[in-house]
Amino acid sequence: MGHCDRGFDFDGSLDDIIRMARDFGEKIKGMAPEMDPIFESCGGYRHHAYFYPPANVYTTRDGSMVLEFALAGIDESAVSATFQGDYLVLSAKAAAKEGEGDGSHFSRRGFRPRDIDRQKYRVPAEDYAQELAKAVFKNGVLTVTVPPKESDGSGIKVEIVKEGI
Repeated sequence: MGHCDRGFDFDGSLDDIIRMARDFGEKIKGMAPEMDPIFESCGGYRHHAYFYPPANVYTTRDGSMVLEFALAGIDESAVSATFQGDYLVLSAKAAAKEGEGDGSHFSRRGFRPRDIDRQKYRVPAEDYAQELAKAVFKNGVLTVTVPPKESDGSGIKVEIVKEGI
């Protein structure tokens, strides 16, 4: 009997590890409301606490905030992105795929599209023109670009008065 012929099910073990990681992520997600102050003190990006969907958040040279979400297996029509206060709220409904919930056994499973229920990403309304945001869904990636608010450079004038008048 060779070294690899011992009957160990690597794929099954990998599925178990992925399932445990997903369950852990769901428990962390359930704790999120109590942890909001912690996330706010760390820059306000709650998405770091979640494993799904994978996201990139960055600022371009012109000051725009770009949020990219990997949404493989989710149809564009099932995605909703709205601004609520200082947050972009992302929701999506994953369609059931063949092989899920029908007793099928995957020999390898690298990703599993699943529902997204109101994930929040901080985009401060005082800094970004949320009303000018543009979203593009291409090749399973949703890219939301939010331009910075334009400043006329004048700021807010502070009236100076002479004391005693």
